[in-house]
Amino acid sequence: MHLVVEHLSKKFGDNTVLDDINIEFTEGVYGILGANGSGKSTLMRILVTVLKPTSGKVILDGENIKKLDEEYRNLIGYLPQEIALYKSFTAERFLMYIASLKGLNKNEAKSKVSELLELVGLTEYRKKKVGTFSGGMKQRVGIAQALLNDPKVLIVDEPTAGLDPKERIRFRNLLSAISSNRIVLLSTHIVSDIDFIAKEIVILKQGKLIKKDAPDNLLGQLNEKVWTVLISEGELQQYQNKFKVGNIIRRENGIELRIISDTKPIETAQATIPNLEDLYLYYFDKETIL
Repeated sequence: MHLVVEHLSKKFGDNTVLDDINIEFTEGVYGILGANGSGKSTLMRILVTVLKPTSGKVILDGENIKKLDEEYRNLIGYLPQEIALYKSFTAERFLMYIASLKGLNKNEAKSKVSELLELVGLTEYRKKKVGTFSGGMKQRVGIAQALLNDPKVLIVDEPTAGLDPKERIRFRNLLSAISSNRIVLLSTHIVSDIDFIAKEIVILKQGKLIKKDAPDNLLGQLNEKVWTVLISEGELQQYQNKFKVGNIIRRENGIELRIISDTKPIETAQATIPNLEDLYLYYFDKETIL
């Protein structure tokens, strides 16, 4: 399966939110990485046909999704940043309701809902009202509803915002487990969401496609751009003003800084192995990486 974005642009008035985006996706997990305001959510909403592009097109297996219309929508699952859950519904009832909207017959829906509640670890809570659920549990209900039609393209937009580390890991592992034979697009500004599971990372910045490559290749491009430097307490402010500082660790013999810089910051600096947090900081300056 191939999902291709061709010369996609989106404007809101005079504001260009997406600028001539060209991307190709195949089966597997893709991390759509960018700071808030980079155009990630707009791209996601165009891919699920909630928004229309100003120009350009999206093609699935050689067919324009505009022409495929309902046939395309039947192939996608979507978890937006904020999903509207009926707080008085139990998890089971909510999923049965969504299943009916997606055209599943009652017997098929019952079987699928039970399967998905098991998959997301909510079987024992199936009769509990979703209004009593934690944020992580609500997101698990959200991913379950997105999977009801067994989508070939699954799009999740900022799914772990506000979740604790344990729920983030659970969600990440779940996406990895269900990625076989489908395209999974995970939009995020939290690098730990895509660590270990993304086969490729797509970097958006101010509406433009900056990079698209395998994580190892992207990190390889940061070789000799990430440095450790030992400084004194009195030099700290100076270095923070001059360089992108990823980490500050106080040692017995001084302060160790992790610096992202195209050139060696000082003669005694030592090159170190880059990670995804360094990648984010390299492209997005001092934005939150979490």
